[in-house]
Amino acid sequence: MPEVAKDDVVRDAILQAAERVFQKWGLNKTTMEDIAREAKKGKSTLYYYFESKEEIFDTVAITSLGKVITKAMAATQDLGSAKEKIKKYIATLLIDLKSYGSLYSIVRNEIKRNHSFIERIRDQFDPREEEFIRGILRSGLRSGELTFFDENGLSAAVKAIIGITHALEIYLLVENDDLAQIDIAAKMITEGL
Repeated sequence: MPEVAKDDVVRDAILQAAERVFQKWGLNKTTMEDIAREAKKGKSTLYYYFESKEEIFDTVAITSLGKVITKAMAATQDLGSAKEKIKKYIATLLIDLKSYGSLYSIVRNEIKRNHSFIERIRDQFDPREEEFIRGILRSGLRSGELTFFDENGLSAAVKAIIGITHALEIYLLVENDDLAQIDIAAKMITEGL
């Protein structure tokens, strides 16, 4: 097995073990020893790949969010209209974020405790989301479906949609414990009022 592939396998095993430990104990109570024991690795192996449990946690959270975003983007593939694509993207994103169960609770607590955490995550995904939304909006402009802005307002429209999405994420996933509200918000976006 090539060294790079072996490194990827070991790193993935550490992240999977860490996710299980974080779900069981939370970020604050988890130690590098706990993760090493769960991964069946030595602590020095963990430190070879990661500087701290916080870096491992960030990587687990970013990987999970990346999967959610990828799935939400893929959910729009077969839709024709720009409006339907935007609605489907936002609804899928909100519904799938809550599916991460106890990891979601830990991420919520970390965001409440440490506001720089959300900045690090957004730095990872905002450019990707902006490019995706820009493509949908540009397509809607060209087809004549979207008329509430023009090419000069495209960047502002992209930022507005990303801002609305972030606001919904914060309200529904960080400030609110009622998972039923996430379902209602997603249905309102998808089906309208």
